[in-house]
Amino acid sequence: MNTLKFTQNLVKGRIAETVFSQMLRDAGVFTVLEFGYEKIVPDLLQYNHGHDDPVIETLRTAPDFAIINQQTKEVRLVEVKYRWRLDFDEIKATAERMHQSWNPSYLFVATLDGFYFDEVSKIIANSGKISPLVHPNIPHDMQDSYLEILKRFERGSGNE
Repeated sequence: MNTLKFTQNLVKGRIAETVFSQMLRDAGVFTVLEFGYEKIVPDLLQYNHGHDDPVIETLRTAPDFAIINQQTKEVRLVEVKYRWRLDFDEIKATAERMHQSWNPSYLFVATLDGFYFDEVSKIIANSGKISPLVHPNIPHDMQDSYLEILKRFERGSGNE
């Protein structure tokens, strides 16, 4: 993959992470904590060159966020992905990788058609199918507003 394409995909991923975290903060009932490998343990990167350390590999697959529901006090570890469209085989493979090290954990997928969210073991059991995001504090009109941000980015990047 060329450098520009890699960078564009990296930016899309960061946009999806930002949309996710801001939408949940906007819902007013979640504490959103950045949890991903590159955010919480960047110094470990320097020690992983050419070594197969299982601890570092487990940390490398750390989900992007820890979400705390302020009402129920439940904590969810959530990996965020941006995909132009859903690919059930790829979604299942992602869920299986997460399930190996971070169980239970959840997957949020932002697409141009909407947002999807499920527990990874459910995704695996359903052959990669993931449910649309449904939460009483994240109504469809709020989701539509955040979805428009993704669509504007796509239009601006020439990938319509």
